[in-house]
Amino acid sequence: MFGNSLQTKSNRSQFFTFAFLLLFFSPSCLALESRSRIRINNVVSRQNVDSCLTGLNVTYPGDPSFQSLSQTFNARLSYTPAAIVLPSSVQDIEKVVTCGASLNLPVVSRSGGHSYAGYGLGGVDGALVVDLSSMKQITLNGDNAVVQTGNRLGEVATYLWENGHRALPHGTCPKVGTGGHTSYGGYGPYSRMAGLLMDRVVGAEVVLANGTSVTTSESSYPDLFWALKGAGPSFGIVTSWTYSTLAAPATSVFFSISIPQYKTGDTFAAGFAKYQTFVHTAPKELAMAFSFGGNSQGINVQLIGNYFGSKSDFTTLVNGLVQDLNASIDTADEYTDWTQILVANGYGEQLVTAGPSPPNTFFAKSLVTFDLLDDTSLKRWGDYLVNTAAKADINWFAQADLYGGAISTDFDASSASFAHRDAFL
Repeated sequence: MFGNSLQTKSNRSQFFTFAFLLLFFSPSCLALESRSRIRINNVVSRQNVDSCLTGLNVTYPGDPSFQSLSQTFNARLSYTPAAIVLPSSVQDIEKVVTCGASLNLPVVSRSGGHSYAGYGLGGVDGALVVDLSSMKQITLNGDNAVVQTGNRLGEVATYLWENGHRALPHGTCPKVGTGGHTSYGGYGPYSRMAGLLMDRVVGAEVVLANGTSVTTSESSYPDLFWALKGAGPSFGIVTSWTYSTLAAPATSVFFSISIPQYKTGDTFAAGFAKYQTFVHTAPKELAMAFSFGGNSQGINVQLIGNYFGSKSDFTTLVNGLVQDLNASIDTADEYTDWTQILVANGYGEQLVTAGPSPPNTFFAKSLVTFDLLDDTSLKRWGDYLVNTAAKADINWFAQADLYGGAISTDFDASSASFAHRDAFL
């Protein structure tokens, strides 16, 4: 229910929302076959790989840049690929896939390198990695943006804002790649207004396991298009997404609300019950998370999120909840520049910076609920948090994010392979 981390709590901005009930901001690997989840025993020489990747930018173990290119985001895990290829075109990727098949090597792709389990490096030793970081073209045709999957979220958001004040719903970590994030849903604060990031996809270019590429949409390879939105890594390497963009919200609010520390399981349960009851009927303009961690004294809680409207409308909406929780509004900043509220959501991290996210050491777990938690479950959970988790000799935090809104009302569950369309938290 919560992520155990060796980080300091002040550094948690480096992480995506480790939602108690949120799935899949990442990983960013695109595995082509199930064998990539087991250890690879066959040994393939550099000469073997070179023979079928002539002319490509390939890095091998022992090369000067290999250590940095093979660094996992989660430093708990370490894998050694057979080789890492940095393609510059779809044709390069087709060549890599064909090569991997001929050598009986698992082929995986890495978009942003943010996989918590290291799947962008194959999740095993000996994979052939397609590093997409050089494929960063973005083109905007009317409202549609064609985005190569070497782009990270912050890069896309910046480009769209600077070229017509357009926007997409997506997560809060700017260095997460568009490949895995879109493939696995792509939840973020704006999702209750505009759906998941995958819901904005109207087309995709993908390299299949046989080394050929196709362009998919609702009218072209529709079954594959359906599968890519929720389970993309099982079906190929997406080289570009075509998104239907939206006009960025004219006014948005970033807020944080502090709640007095919960010192007993009963008070935590009562507080969470008030939160879930309130958000269960909240308007889609509100994106709110119940974010908490513990120390030896109890459980510390903040409500954080966005409101897509004016500050005055926000304060009117939450005033009753704030009073019920004996809470106080710490921050309620109104923005008209869409990129600035994205920076606020990322705890100040700039949208476009060089390189991937720095590695960290952590364990994370996600769960989903489709309805309110009952009183008995909340009581048991609260008792565990206060009496056991809060006293653990490790830093941890958890976050219960609000789904619903446009995610479940504006898009049909049958439109994608994503399995959690009707989630509540």
